[in-house]
Amino acid sequence: MNVLWLTGRSFADLCSTTQIELAKGLCEKDHSITIVNGDSKPVDDVLWEHVPLDINARKGTKTRRLGAACAQYIQTATSGAIDVVIVEWRLLPYVVKELKKKKLPWALMDRSPPAYRGVLARLQWYGWKKAWRFAKKHRAPGFVVSPAHAKFVIQKIGNTSSVVIPAGVNLERFQPGVRRTTLTMVYHGRLDQNRGVLALPMLAQKARSEGINVDLIMIGKGDAWGALKMIAENYTFIEVRESVSNSKLAKVLSGCHLGLLPMPDQSIWRLASPLKRSEYLASGLVVFGINHSGHRIEQIEAPFIQLCTQRDFHAQGCLLLRNLTIEAESLSLQARSYAEENLGWEKSVETIEETLTKLTENYEL
Repeated sequence: MNVLWLTGRSFADLCSTTQIELAKGLCEKDHSITIVNGDSKPVDDVLWEHVPLDINARKGTKTRRLGAACAQYIQTATSGAIDVVIVEWRLLPYVVKELKKKKLPWALMDRSPPAYRGVLARLQWYGWKKAWRFAKKHRAPGFVVSPAHAKFVIQKIGNTSSVVIPAGVNLERFQPGVRRTTLTMVYHGRLDQNRGVLALPMLAQKARSEGINVDLIMIGKGDAWGALKMIAENYTFIEVRESVSNSKLAKVLSGCHLGLLPMPDQSIWRLASPLKRSEYLASGLVVFGINHSGHRIEQIEAPFIQLCTQRDFHAQGCLLLRNLTIEAESLSLQARSYAEENLGWEKSVETIEETLTKLTENYEL
């Protein structure tokens, strides 16, 4: 298959890991993948073709500008060069007419509903609903990240054609390594206030006050980065780093002990399948976070995943850290074993390949 993938995600963003791994897996199955986004230059040393549409636009207009550029790209594509299209929900409203004109089968990609608040969130939710209504109207499949996400789409849109593609992990890149001497907690990803990250320095401070020798590393960028950096300047056991490459991130995780999932029990996080959870487990880390469906792995009870209510986050975190000094090695082995058996990207690649194949075979002009 010749697959065209339209996305608003930049390859400079760690959140692009999913599309990178899925594209790589599809290429390894002898499919041709072209990824189009708004980057300024193409990425090197990849199996797929990257077409960057350098969109120089102010905040609030970039998605519209990128969507228009993607529509033009489809319009000028050589006949027969595209068999099927994967299109991110943010871009679908801008390209759906061109897809219909070109008689191209397509699937909607929804890795995350809107996560912002305020006016921007209302605008994004309008776009999200519009995209899913297009999918329902055209009977197009939609890729989601979790069973909870699929149920949410049914509840809001009535679309029952969702296909679950959970976040996996590159098991060769993310592996256990030589652990740091000091018990170390780590969080990586967006450092936004609505993700509960401001509770993490408080956990480290409380643990230290109770005599638990623990360090905290936070990696990423976001609207809480400045506040977290100021806190870190006053405590030697707290470190805030800017975003790093996946290879450097894997090295950091390999030396830590406890991976943190502070995202609160809110709709947006209940629908998630956090990539970081899989990367923590593959690195042999125990996982600790807030108890909701986005953080749980359903139908298993495992000591290497500890979740609690938001109210008990600091108290339960300190208790876990105290016990972890004794059980760390055993739990690390269990976490890695689970990741090897269940979290590789192979299953997700097979699912997306099967869906796209059926879509092209059954597409009615």
